[in-house]
Amino acid sequence: MKQTELIIGIGIVLLMVVRLNVMYPYASLLITILTLVLAMLYSVFSFGLLNQIRFRNLLKKESYKGISTLRLIGTIGTGFVLSIISISILFKFQRWPYSSINLLIGLVSIVPIIGVVIIKYSQHKNKMYSALLVRLSIIFAMGLLLYFTKSETILEMTYRDFPEYIDAVKNEMKDPDNLELRQITNEVRLKMDAAR
Repeated sequence: MKQTELIIGIGIVLLMVVRLNVMYPYASLLITILTLVLAMLYSVFSFGLLNQIRFRNLLKKESYKGISTLRLIGTIGTGFVLSIISISILFKFQRWPYSSINLLIGLVSIVPIIGVVIIKYSQHKNKMYSALLVRLSIIFAMGLLLYFTKSETILEMTYRDFPEYIDAVKNEMKDPDNLELRQITNEVRLKMDAAR
């Protein structure tokens, strides 16, 4: 499962970076599907994934030998937080509503988990805690980077070749209830899509 997580995570990052530089078909759909698969992996299989149990051994009782109930509960909670951060990163990248508050909730929730993992690693020097610390640090850093990135910046990077569309979306962002601005944004988007 670790390889699956790594492949999906690298795929998401690569698709996002390419999307910021090049417009390609179904970009948003691909990024969304991969992020949701990663979030489901964290929320459903975190007890195995974070405890370094192979997928084929998830239902075998002997796989959990030496793993305390508290550690299992902790990895399930950690998986839930990682799932929230993954989805919040998706929301922020797509410029969807409530992305910043969701990302803030996830980032605040992960800080005590990182603290506990650091303490556990310093006490036991367990390989599982080392791997978990690396995973948490990478996801925390990505979440923090996107949290401090403004939606306007993401918009400008994505549509840098279409300044008219950027201006229309920015005007709509200032007054989201204005139907006339929404209509103008839609018209400019249709022009932009036709020009591609």
